[in-house]
Formats: sequence, C-alpha cells, structure tokens
Amino acid sequence: MKNILVVLVAICLPVFNHAHPNTGATSARKLYHNVSGYTVFNNQQQSREQLTIRWLAKTLTRMGETKTAKRLMDDYFVNKRVTFGIVNDGNAETGKGRNGVNEMTLSETLLLNTADMDRLLKLRPYGDKSSLISDALTVLHEYVHMDQDNPQNEPAWEDPAWHISDNILNNWTKRIEAEYNAARQMPASKEKTAQLGELTDIINRLYSEMGVTKEAINKNIANKSVSPNQKWLLDDTEQRLQAMKNAIKKYDAIGKLGPQQPPQKKDPGYWELVNVQAFDKLAATDVNYGLTAADGSIQARWSQNNDVFKVTATYTPAPKQIRLNDKIPVQMSVTLTNQGDQYSANGDFAIFFDRPEIEPGSVIAPISLKGDNGEKSYIQFTHKAGVPPTPSSSLLVYIDGKALPAGSKGARIALLAAVYNGRNAGYRYVYEWRDNW
Repeated sequence: MKNILVVLVAICLPVFNHAHPNTGATSARKLYHNVSGYTVFNNQQQSREQLTIRWLAKTLTRMGETKTAKRLMDDYFVNKRVTFGIVNDGNAETGKGRNGVNEMTLSETLLLNTADMDRLLKLRPYGDKSSLISDALTVLHEYVHMDQDNPQNEPAWEDPAWHISDNILNNWTKRIEAEYNAARQMPASKEKTAQLGELTDIINRLYSEMGVTKEAINKNIANKSVSPNQKWLLDDTEQRLQAMKNAIKKYDAIGKLGPQQPPQKKDPGYWELVNVQAFDKLAATDVNYGLTAADGSIQARWSQNNDVFKVTATYTPAPKQIRLNDKIPVQMSVTLTNQGDQYSANGDFAIFFDRPEIEPGSVIAPISLKGDNGEKSYIQFTHKAGVPPTPSSSLLVYIDGKALPAGSKGARIALLAAVYNGRNAGYRYVYEWRDNW
C-alpha cells in the first residue's frame, strides 16, 4: 500500500489488519452499480460518499478498469464491504469485518479531495488539484488485499499487491501513450485541443504517481514489508512518461508561435538500429556444446560419444532503419550435418521482434515475421538422418513495419535471431524510435 499521499503502508489495527496510508494506491473505493450510473451524473441529490465513489468509478472506467469499477460499486452500494471512516496513518485499510470477511475502510479525508471538489473536477477531472488517478490506483492495490486471507504488512501479502500497482501503472501509461500519439495526428479542432488537454493532465498525474510509487516501494523494502531484489516496471514507466512530457513541451512551444503556414508533410517516424549483441556464451560444464553467433549467421554444435549434430542458421542481416510502410525481405535458412544415431536431439531457429531486454531462450510479447502465405519465421529441425527441417530448410519472410507497435520518441524494441539445440544462441538488434517531434 502507499504512503505520503500515495504511498501504501500496511499497519495493524484492532479490527482491520491492513492499513493503506495516504498515497495513491491505498485501499479500494466504492463505485456505482450501473455502467450508465458512473459515466453520467444524474440530478438526484447525492451524499459526499456517493459522489466520491462515482468519481472513482468514472476514473477507473476512463483507464479501462471497468470490472473493478463495477466491483467497487457493488461493494459499496450492495455488499456493504466498502465504507468510509477514520483511518489511522493512511487513507484506507483492509481487514476482517464483523462477518469474518475482508472489508475496506476509506479515510474520510478522501471526501475532501473528491466530493468537496465536485465542481472543479467537472471542469478538469485530472488537473493539478485532482487526486483521482492516485486514488483509483489505490482502489486496485487495495483490492489485492481484499482477496487475501488476513492481509498483513509483510512480503507475503505486500509483494503481490505492489506488483499489481506496478503493472497497472505501466499499463495505464501505455494506454495513455497510444491515445496521445493518436490525438496528435488529428487535424486541428476544439476536440483535439480538449483531448490533448485531458491527456496532458493524466500524463502529469501518472508521472507524479510513478515517483510516489517508487519511493513507497523503497520505503517498504527498508521496513521489510516488501521483499528486496525484485524486478519492477517503474523504469520503463518513467521512460515512457518522460518521453511524452518532452513531446508535450515541444508541442506547446510550437503552439505559442501563433498562426503558421500550412504544415509540411511530416516524417511519420521510424525505428533506427542503435545496438547489437551476440549471445553465444556457454557454462564451463557445457563440454558437449559449441555456440557461435554473428550478424547473419548462428552456428550450434552438440556431440555425445560418436554422435555429432551441427546446425548452421543463416539469415539476411537486419536493416539499419525500419519505417511503417516498409516490407523488408529476410531469407532464413538452416543447414544440418549429422553423424551417428545413438542419441536423439531437436532444435529450432526463429526470428522475431520483442521487448528490448529479450534474450535467446525467452519471450515476452513476440511478433513473428511472416511469409507470403502467412508462414511464420520459425524452422524446426532434428538430429535424425533423412528428416528435413519443418516447414522447410529455407523460408522467405518479411519485416512488416505495419506489424510493429506504434512508436513514441525513445521507445525501444528488439529483433532477435535465435537458435536452440539444447542450449540457446542468438543475435539481438535493438531499435529506437525516431521522429521529428
């Protein structure tokens, strides 16, 4: 849980075992049951609590968390598992209620931040006076504890909750990144100005939340409520948000120049090769294997007694640049040399795009190259005489710029050529997005 306006730190209380301090990822908030109910405000008199819950639901829905929005509405209006009250050292807490099930209490200070600012929020829901993004993330964080058995301020309960917060913050950043890139391509209009204004506010709130979350995780590691040496997505989140903030500054600076000549056709941007790395190291105990990786060629060897299995995989070296309209041919081939038949062995050769940190032997979000008939850039082979590679020993596939994710300045992806024969070898090409904005 968060602490300091957005930092979640669990504490022990007489009734509730898990407290969520004043940070943005505190405990869950309540929302309205009907979808239309939290997207459209009605004229019926609403309590401060109801206004707060509906604003939280609206924010969760805005960020794509519709299931959590409905759950919060149900838990507040129907199940009565979310209430408002006094919370010590935080803005929410979760623990066993009177019926023996987990309940969530939201601090009454949230009413000041939301219900009492209703008029301002209607004009600018995610402006610098709003805590809705932070509070919505708190809802999602706290729901992790709602689903735990007797949540405590210890790693067994806090680690999964903080990873959910980390992942959601990264997902929200990617969602807003895609919306911002699309909005910038719109023709000039009042709608474009309004969309960019709202997105700028959200980006600023996400950036603030990222900093608070990073501080909260470090503090919780220091007080031993979160395990050390875990992998987090915060660096990727920060890089994406900073790139958008830089783009906003440049966009605003151009707008201040006043009326301009009709804009010239802009370069839509491209992926540029910025780094290459070979992966062909073996452990000292891998005496039966040999690996060599280079630009355009990967060799792998395995031997056992009289059996020898050699694989040579070749491919068209990666281009220096990839543009959205590019369709670049890549020829990939496999040559096998076999000796002996006492043992069996298999392997594969693949070329694909993925996250920039990817290494041979693993995938995160792979994007295969494809041939004219839709065949993927993947060849299987075996150490058995007379059995040809599948689907063939040679494939013609293409790097399709349209199949790659939309880029934003500073974003990175990797193209990986990888061979497996019991051990992994490969060659990685890292690309960074370039544009003139």
